[in-house]
Amino acid sequence: MSHTGSGTIAIGECVFDTSRGLLLRQGDPVKLRPKTFALLSYLVEKAGHVVSKSELMESVWPGLFVTEDSLTQGVRELRKALRDDSQSIIRTVSGRGYLLSPTGAPARPSSDLPSVAVLRFINEGDATDTPLVDGFAEDIVNALARFRTAVVLARNSSFSFASEDPGNWTEVGRRLGATFLVRGRMVLRDGTVRVAVNLIEAANGAVLWGEKFTASGSGVFDMQEEIALRVTNRLVARLDDAGLTRARPKPPASLAAYDLLLKGLVHLRGYSADDNQAARKYFAAAVTKDTHYALARSYLAFADLIIGDYGMAPPEVLADIVEQARFAVGLAPEEPRCHRILAQALLCTRTYDAAEGHFRRSYDLNPFDADTIAQIGYLLAIRGKPFEALTWIDKAVQINPIHPDWYHSDRAFAQYAAGDHKGAVASWSMLPMTSAVRLTWLAAAQAQLGNQDAVARLVSALKRIAPSYTPLESIRASMLYEHESDADHLLDGVAKALMMWSAA
Repeated sequence: MSHTGSGTIAIGECVFDTSRGLLLRQGDPVKLRPKTFALLSYLVEKAGHVVSKSELMESVWPGLFVTEDSLTQGVRELRKALRDDSQSIIRTVSGRGYLLSPTGAPARPSSDLPSVAVLRFINEGDATDTPLVDGFAEDIVNALARFRTAVVLARNSSFSFASEDPGNWTEVGRRLGATFLVRGRMVLRDGTVRVAVNLIEAANGAVLWGEKFTASGSGVFDMQEEIALRVTNRLVARLDDAGLTRARPKPPASLAAYDLLLKGLVHLRGYSADDNQAARKYFAAAVTKDTHYALARSYLAFADLIIGDYGMAPPEVLADIVEQARFAVGLAPEEPRCHRILAQALLCTRTYDAAEGHFRRSYDLNPFDADTIAQIGYLLAIRGKPFEALTWIDKAVQINPIHPDWYHSDRAFAQYAAGDHKGAVASWSMLPMTSAVRLTWLAAAQAQLGNQDAVARLVSALKRIAPSYTPLESIRASMLYEHESDADHLLDGVAKALMMWSAA
């Protein structure tokens, strides 16, 4: 569904004219009974949200006793009028109601755009410099994305192949879905960084361009930008001057602060028990080195958010995290990652509109950041728009096919909210069942499907690894849902799971 003009909304191949009270196809009115039109009007008003059958009946037939047959007939008439034979416009959400599905999905990159994968650079120096080398290549990924002349694959996917991988670049390109590959070598000695970069056409392995760069001190950040610009100029014959002059985030004042940030990111992406605390120490040290280093401040706030268990952190801790993240955005308003982290913090305070605003600003600044795209999907699921959420998550996976595990969790979250309990089970089953929360969610989905044996195994495992954990109370306290009906849907699944386990 999209707005096509003042008072008009596109629904499939039709237009809903709110000012005239008409449904139009190619300018001609589509005949609808008054109650059927009232049903469409209410679904349009709640577009993207699951609307229960009882709510629809109360709104369309106020004060009258009607059966579900009247509603079913109205939906059938609407689908016929909209030529919605596939039921993709008006969706039936099992056990919950109906949803008028929007088509306001993220814009897919044009098929004319090339796709680029920056492979993991080879570290030709000391092994302790590996975080710096990885971070340098990752920042080239971010710089390339700002020019918007190519679909830039995410770090998780492109770094699964190293620049030193021998031989078949065509196969690497095929597995990544990349038209072009960027490979590089880097060495840091005596404060000087030397980098050699090649641009390879994946289809035939031809080296289209190669160059060596040398810089020291803050010149390293200019070198990153120069490499991104040179690569971009090889990908397209001509670039829009406005694209080339797009504002770039302010680099840190010192290479030492940058190195500390990158070491912190290594720990933040780790899974050891003390990784988050170690990451926080590095981020704090980076801020001490450069008090105006916005990205370090953002990641310091994010580390505190993780350590505080997101929305379970005390209100005063969350308020401080939001304040620090806002300060970072003020220092670097063109840095998309700062907006993304602020959005995550705001979501944990249930400030939904502001969170969505900063997520979308992050997306505007870097439309190929798969993590931001996936997190927008999660936000939309929180806001009661699960089908739109799944479209965004699918887009994130397209850009980042070798993605971190939490993508599966976000997808499962949206699938459950959409009433696709079988899909949610499949997605959650992709994750290691090592936490009480994951076991609870999976048990809730299995319970909605009536799989008593699976529920009994999951709840028994939950009681074994976390005997003091109380599923209903813990889930109720940690839920971020904007709408009570979504929260009730999850709590219903948890309650069913506990009843099945007790009866087993």
